[in-house]
Amino acid sequence: MHPLSTAFKEFNISVVADEDENDDTEEDGLSFETINASEEEVSEGAIILPPHVRCATHTLSLVCTTDAKQAMKDSPTLSCLNHTAMGKCSALWNSSKRPETAELLSEVTKEQLKTPCPTRWNPMYDSLNQLATLRDKLPETMQKLQLPPFKEVELDYLAEYCKILRPFAVAIDRLQGQISCYYGELNPTLFAVLHDLQAPNLRHTSPLLQAILVGFEKRFSSYLELKMDVNEAILATVTHPFFKMRWLPPQLSGERRRIQLLMLHSAEDLGLVAESETASSNLQDDEEDDFFVFSAEETQVQESQEVTSHSKAELETLRFLEDTRKDLLSLQQYPLVKLLFVRFNTTLPSRAPVERLFSFAGIIFHPHRRWLTPEIFEKLVVLKGN
Repeated sequence: MHPLSTAFKEFNISVVADEDENDDTEEDGLSFETINASEEEVSEGAIILPPHVRCATHTLSLVCTTDAKQAMKDSPTLSCLNHTAMGKCSALWNSSKRPETAELLSEVTKEQLKTPCPTRWNPMYDSLNQLATLRDKLPETMQKLQLPPFKEVELDYLAEYCKILRPFAVAIDRLQGQISCYYGELNPTLFAVLHDLQAPNLRHTSPLLQAILVGFEKRFSSYLELKMDVNEAILATVTHPFFKMRWLPPQLSGERRRIQLLMLHSAEDLGLVAESETASSNLQDDEEDDFFVFSAEETQVQESQEVTSHSKAELETLRFLEDTRKDLLSLQQYPLVKLLFVRFNTTLPSRAPVERLFSFAGIIFHPHRRWLTPEIFEKLVVLKGN
């Protein structure tokens, strides 16, 4: 039996189709629903799946592909320009895969051409961006390969295309990275992309920019408007020492107080206030307390003057937000914020790390190792991934 199949036999996991999911379900062919634990059909001991969170990198890729295609449909001029430019790029990429023409390419460009990947959008951007940087060498290259030369308007189109979509390529690389893949990076990344989309000065690709901007704002409207359904993403960001509330744009500065109250209410709902007080009290030296002698009256006076737990939590959050340190080690000074950080930054904004884990599983589970027990197989995958 395949080790991966044992998980579905060991646990009783069920997923119900979601009637409310919309947007790009036609691309995925799947829909999701949050399972209510109070329903009678959920038996005792069953595994309750967490709320579904869409992969941010996949959604960004949909903006660059599906929404960009819509711009081509609405603008015949842009569609024609895109068709001719991409056709010449494809001919150049195909030439780089043949030994006799690849040598001619390397002689002129002094580097190997990158080629697109059919399953990912980022390699397409990298390939086009490389051609845009080699603009001065392309006429000689096309002449030696006996291919139709690029027109100036086509080269301008490629340069503007890369200029528009560069923020998406950078955002996707950041969100699917292995070093810093906290859920708290999602909101600042999205607002950075939105900011960069306002800047470009374009001649040929204005319809493309408008279509991408509309698609981006539609697909990420909950995050860009800080709606209630993305409160976990907001908490993940604001409890990250590097971001705190610096990522909020000026038009949303009025949300600062709401976010601070959201931190306090979430801590109370999760029972983290008492836990943080216990953690902070453990930092005190019990031997010092045993050495000194305090009167009972003085102790009662001090206890009566102590602020409430809610006030302590609010004071800690204020101190954290005003702290200028940006490293994660600063969380050690704020037990409550640290607990919130651990609670909300466990969600991954991208499915790329999970895909890497399955790739490791495929590398390990070769036919000659088919007799591995699930336990050993799991340990080997963990070791390979770490």
